[in-house]
Amino acid sequence: MLDVAVVGGGLCGLALAHSLQARKLDWALFEARPRLGGRVLTVASSRGLPLDLGPTWFWPATQPSVARLVADLGLATVAQADDGHVLLLDDPNRAPRLAAFDPRTGSPAPQGTPAQPDALHAGARRLAGGMGALVAALQQRLEPARLHLEHALEAVTDFGTHVELELRQGEALVKVQARRVVLALPPRLVAASVFFEPALPADLTQVLQATPTWMAAAAKAVLAVPRPLWREEGHTGNAWSTHAQAVLAETFDASPAEPAAAGAALAGFVALDPDQRRHFERSLPLLVESQVAMLFGPQAVEQGEVHLQDWAQEPCTCAAADLADGATGGHPAYGHAQLQDAHWTGRLWFAGSESARSGGGYLEGALVAAARVRRQLDEAAAADANENALQRFDLWMRQQREDALQRYRHQVHAALSQQRDAQLTQQALLGAMESLYADALTELRRLPLATAALPVEQGRHALTPRVLQPFLGLADELLEEAVRFNRTSCALSNFPFEHKPDAQYVKTIRRDLAAAWQDFALQVNEQLRGKAA
Repeated sequence: MLDVAVVGGGLCGLALAHSLQARKLDWALFEARPRLGGRVLTVASSRGLPLDLGPTWFWPATQPSVARLVADLGLATVAQADDGHVLLLDDPNRAPRLAAFDPRTGSPAPQGTPAQPDALHAGARRLAGGMGALVAALQQRLEPARLHLEHALEAVTDFGTHVELELRQGEALVKVQARRVVLALPPRLVAASVFFEPALPADLTQVLQATPTWMAAAAKAVLAVPRPLWREEGHTGNAWSTHAQAVLAETFDASPAEPAAAGAALAGFVALDPDQRRHFERSLPLLVESQVAMLFGPQAVEQGEVHLQDWAQEPCTCAAADLADGATGGHPAYGHAQLQDAHWTGRLWFAGSESARSGGGYLEGALVAAARVRRQLDEAAAADANENALQRFDLWMRQQREDALQRYRHQVHAALSQQRDAQLTQQALLGAMESLYADALTELRRLPLATAALPVEQGRHALTPRVLQPFLGLADELLEEAVRFNRTSCALSNFPFEHKPDAQYVKTIRRDLAAAWQDFALQVNEQLRGKAA
């Protein structure tokens, strides 16, 4: 049985798998597509130039997780060309005009406004080998036998101690058992295509259905050409087409930083909606070339090849609800609380970029979600390990409770043999409990407890109440047993004050035992905090 099954081979799933492998867990990743990467899709032009048909940019200033991963993997980056100008085509019957971009308004500035470098793309960077290089670098570090392509998840069943996944591989139905499953998938796809037994709560299902998949209904076009002729004309490649007949809403330079034998490229976001794209599917490459020619001249499209990716036709990305949404009118709010929590008592988790509270929808969000689930799985594994260890402690303590009266009797006999008779019951009970507490602290030190990941609130470690639980009521029980023993003991019959202790004496004993218990509880807490330090 797997420790963790990860469903979804996008950036989130790959990053999480990387963490699971580093922790030496038994894991496997299942991806419905015949490739890894999810919405990260880099293809090669006929000349070998990498072309991103999915995510292209990351922003080091605001996306530290991606920037850190790129640096850790040693991947080369390219600054997005941005001199602050945008070529604006707002009338198909007129030539485009150059305008400065105003980042405060998100629109072209009035004529004569000086341009600010990086105003349009805000310091965005690309990967030299395309975003696919990020996927490839992560994939190379994972055990190939644990990566299962063309496995589409159909059902998840909770058996109380583990979950069972049913995955479709061609005509075959594959069943996989795991202690925990992480669904690193767009929430809407989960709601639309996965059967859960028992059924998920209605409010959680509603959250899944209501969470839009970022860029699910979008399409992207890339024109690969031998040379970046727009650069030779003094343009950066940044252009907006806002007229009603526009095919590309926005274009940008997708070429290497320096001229390369593999050629150059312009990329753009298709302005047509999914229905229009299906209607013009055959002619769409020609329409893309026509618009680029209007922007940068007919020479810019010579010997060009158009690559298109319509994500609305990608069933592993776009759900019916995403098509029904149409234009969202802005970036959705992601990271709903229901998607942050564990379900089925820690056996079911949701991940993916749309579950992230920061960077949701972007590559950053995918990594943020992976980091969150990694922490939560660590905490869950620590909780399991702690509970197993504490169950051993409970068994040990159960035996100590049964033998507690023997500790008291030993203390009484030792006192009598040394002719100590002052406050004999009081001292014997206190000695019995203190010896038990000392042994318990020794036993506690031997336990392989994972305490570092657990919180300390107002000075108390989270495990302290659990460790103290098997001791509750013991002192009172032992006191009652000691009083009964005293009444039947021939050795104590010569000591009336001990043979039948009065209420005041018992009250004094209770006070001393309470003080010993308080001291023991503080030592347990300090010991647990010391383990966590």
